[in-house]
Amino acid sequence: MNGSFRRWRMALSGACLSVGLTAPACALEHAGPSLTLDAAIVTALAQNAQMRIATETIGVRAAEARQASFLPNPELGLEVENVLGSGLYSGMDEADLTLGVSQLIETGGKRESRKRLFRLSELAATTERDAVERALREAVTHAFNELIATQREVETASAAVENIRTLVPALRRRFERGASSEADLNRGLLALELAEIRVTAKEAELRKAQQALLALWSENVYRPIHAEGSFAVPAGQLPGLDELEARLDSHPAVLGGQKTISARRAAFDLEQANAMPDVTLGAGARRFSGTDESALLFSVSIPLTVFDRNQGNIDAASRRIVQADLDAQQTRVELARDLQQVYQTYQSRCPEAARLGSSIVPASEKTSATIREGYLGGRFGVLELLDALQTSTESRLQETQALLACVNALASIEIMTGLPASADAAEGDEQ
Repeated sequence: MNGSFRRWRMALSGACLSVGLTAPACALEHAGPSLTLDAAIVTALAQNAQMRIATETIGVRAAEARQASFLPNPELGLEVENVLGSGLYSGMDEADLTLGVSQLIETGGKRESRKRLFRLSELAATTERDAVERALREAVTHAFNELIATQREVETASAAVENIRTLVPALRRRFERGASSEADLNRGLLALELAEIRVTAKEAELRKAQQALLALWSENVYRPIHAEGSFAVPAGQLPGLDELEARLDSHPAVLGGQKTISARRAAFDLEQANAMPDVTLGAGARRFSGTDESALLFSVSIPLTVFDRNQGNIDAASRRIVQADLDAQQTRVELARDLQQVYQTYQSRCPEAARLGSSIVPASEKTSATIREGYLGGRFGVLELLDALQTSTESRLQETQALLACVNALASIEIMTGLPASADAAEGDEQ
């Protein structure tokens, strides 16, 4: 029962591939729910641990900014003198009690500098979250496309198995009639075994592709999923590389670097303010138990910046500004390099995929069908037949890989530069 169902499924796949159909009626049987790219991205944004960490970091920075706005708390002090001594002061009768309140007065604009630092840190965390979101969108898109490509390769490999399997009875009959050698029959059986091994390998790759997408959802338990979406050479034209590189200035990673520089400068201002001594003011009342009299008292204290003038922290803050500036420059350079690489991939692999899909794959399938018909009529040998079948399968697999590189490169370009997703792409195969 299972064997006959598998053969029926492979036959259906072969028929669909031969006529270029990918409608649901011609799709391979699959376990698990169907999934679109938009749904995959929404799930990742909601569940991905790195995304949630980046979001929580914004909350942390907001809380720190709120904390930085508070004034120092006043201090209440009680002091008892002239007690538990000797002679006249052996008891509590001559005790002097002082109750006072002191308040630290921050100077040099420390509080405003601190508030500004944490506000800028919150903005930097927001841009970092946006950068994480872009990276996650790119990773999910690539994983989704990889899943579609692997599904397509499983279909191609399964169709190849079925094509060879249907020829085995003819090979056997020709051998039994003496029209071909046993070697020809063995070649056919060997080709079938190799094709079945390739199906097993592609099914393993399919499971890996599913797991890769699940991992981006921060799910560690495997479950089958099936991707559905466009998988074709885009029809639109991209802007020039110079225009695309100019758009990198609005990338969240670049903006985040600028925000980080601003935050480091605010930290430098805070360290300079910290070099200025704060003033502590105090006021209170003292009770003289021996004379039953009272008096007010006032105090002012200022640290003498003789040794520690916060020189080390100021120097460190200054160097962190330089470090942040260098980091921002390097980020911009790496983004430009990555963009150039994916742009070259797009420029090379998309024409390759288009050529394979428009001429090479149809020609190889037509040749395969012609040689198959000729073999059954006795005009071609088994070597020509198996070679034609192999060429047809390999050309379709090569087309799939070229398409994968093409659509992934386009997705990277669109996400890196903030271009809208291509709406004018050619209608692709619905996997």
